[in-house]
Amino acid sequence: MVTVRVQGGLGNQLFQAAAGYYLSRFNNQNRLRLDVTRIPFGTDPTRRLEIEQFDLFPSDFHASIEGNGVAQFARFFPKKIGSFIIQGFSWWSDALSGNKGEVFVDDKNPKSLDSLGTDSILHGYFNNFDIVAKAESLGFSRNLKLRFGPSKWLSDYISDLNFEESVALHIRLGDYLRFPQIFGNLSENFYLNCLEHLEVGEKQDIVIFSDQPNKVANLLPKISKRPQTYIFREPHLAASFETFYLMSKFKKICCANSTFSMWAAWFNDEAGNSKQVTVPSPYLLNEEDMVTPASWIKVPRFN
Repeated sequence: MVTVRVQGGLGNQLFQAAAGYYLSRFNNQNRLRLDVTRIPFGTDPTRRLEIEQFDLFPSDFHASIEGNGVAQFARFFPKKIGSFIIQGFSWWSDALSGNKGEVFVDDKNPKSLDSLGTDSILHGYFNNFDIVAKAESLGFSRNLKLRFGPSKWLSDYISDLNFEESVALHIRLGDYLRFPQIFGNLSENFYLNCLEHLEVGEKQDIVIFSDQPNKVANLLPKISKRPQTYIFREPHLAASFETFYLMSKFKKICCANSTFSMWAAWFNDEAGNSKQVTVPSPYLLNEEDMVTPASWIKVPRFN
């Protein structure tokens, strides 16, 4: 059985789930192990498992989630001890399942997945939408569905917003501010260029999504002052996967250098009902770029 070492936030979790699903189906298997013990031990210890909130796989495919309780238990210990607990659990669960060893896959070369067998353990981020396209061709769902249905606040927003005419704009802050040498912030000029590419008029609504909405007005003063611009603020006790689901409904999306908004753009983008999507290029400050769908508009981030 294929095992995926899931790590990171929701966007990275989705890339890893897609890679694991593709490798399983490519080898004519209908099962997948998702080892989620590492999720709280990345750059942001507050992260949680969120892919379980969505129906991503066909009904004949079973993805077992292992280690969530271990991950929560390990968070009560110092990081080194917690990591030791996680490694011990991974070794024990792999031994029980018969997996032979860990395989590190170069996510810049999706063809390398085809050479792996069903005893493989995938440990990486796999940030490549070519891999996602392969998974979709074998049944990975592009129609994003909440497993337990929308909450009251989410239902109200879905009823009120005009997703056909409005534009979702995502500005990622949070842990990116702690690693400016890797990700870097996107300028307001970048977003203005994105809106121009999407042919956004003065009377069209722009809904800005951010993990730190109180900083948006200072970072995007021209866009924020538009009369038709709204800064989205999550209601109390809202979960980030609900905000993600809401963003996925928009037909026009200005993505940040973030897998969160890129995946929101990918979902519900079907033939005959295509979205208009802009993404920053390059993705990282070291000029490493993200492989994205061909229809998406790559906007230079340094102009």
